[in-house]
Amino acid sequence: MIREVFYPPVGMAHITNKLSDLILYKYRNQKKIIINTSAQPNSSPHLGTITTLMSAFALANKIRDDLKVQTEVQFDELENSPAEIVEYNGEIFYKDQRHSYYNHETKELANMRRFKEILEILSTYANLPYYIRSYNEFQSNKFVRRTLINIINEKEYFKKLLFPSSSDLHVRTICPICGLGKKNIKKLKEKHNKNEIFLKGDCPIHGSYEINVTESNKEYVDLNTQFRDLTKGAAMLEEDKKNNTLTIMLDGSDWSGIWAQRIHTEGLVKLGFNEFPIRLFAPVILDWSGAKFSKSLYLKNDAYKDINKAFISYDNFINYYGVQGMNKLWEEVRSWIEEPKKFFRDYSVDYFQMIMEENYDE
Repeated sequence: MIREVFYPPVGMAHITNKLSDLILYKYRNQKKIIINTSAQPNSSPHLGTITTLMSAFALANKIRDDLKVQTEVQFDELENSPAEIVEYNGEIFYKDQRHSYYNHETKELANMRRFKEILEILSTYANLPYYIRSYNEFQSNKFVRRTLINIINEKEYFKKLLFPSSSDLHVRTICPICGLGKKNIKKLKEKHNKNEIFLKGDCPIHGSYEINVTESNKEYVDLNTQFRDLTKGAAMLEEDKKNNTLTIMLDGSDWSGIWAQRIHTEGLVKLGFNEFPIRLFAPVILDWSGAKFSKSLYLKNDAYKDINKAFISYDNFINYYGVQGMNKLWEEVRSWIEEPKKFFRDYSVDYFQMIMEENYDE
């Protein structure tokens, strides 16, 4: 049954007719505009991840056409996300996507195959380029590393800001030989000065090790979500200044609100910045109760037994709806970017069931 859909104008939808207008206050004829988004390659992506990726490409397409400027999408691959949990002597360790395997292939390579397929499809739809930045490349960025050092030098403030319910900062290290990292760190083992950090770790197989983090070296450090979000913002501002570009962060709107205000904005203020990256937030896909449609919840608990399995993974979606379904989904998401009242809201799984099964007209 086709139901009438309402788009009450809320927040920013009251004051803008085009999403591209929201960047004009920072657009100074930079040579390129970059839309940055990210995801963990921990499985075949579900509906929410797919629509967020589509939002990034549709926004880049809209900005290019409205402002006549070169645009591209930057996809941050978070291959540092845990792929398996291992217990040694009562302690919990993890291996990330690079160090965990399906048969003889890393989970990173296996899972990224689907993401690359989606990115190629969306690149064709939007007629614009994209590139993938690995987490390893991200953590090697000198501005990311400089920001991490600055945060550790102000650790008493930042542990309260970034980890309000913990006793210390959480910066993970992994064994440089086998990739094992301790899942839960109660006390950060570190020494620091204004220019470098020494992080200590313990591997149950290979013993103790030490990681040295400087602005210019490449030794691997695993930053969790708060650190990654804040250091990314700082690095974007520095890279844009250096390269005459303008980078816009686009994530799901579950990262908006108090997270963006506290972790990102207040963190940048403390670090000495007086401006902030532009952040836009794509609609979140909700279940019947209004909760975020969570892939991790499904993977851990086999939740959503009553939800169309096509929405659980890209593989299922293609098997059920085919490439024509991706095209239909793209046209839906593109309409969000064309009309801000459709962008500044969330959508239920039931809504997508309706538009995928019916020839829906507004």
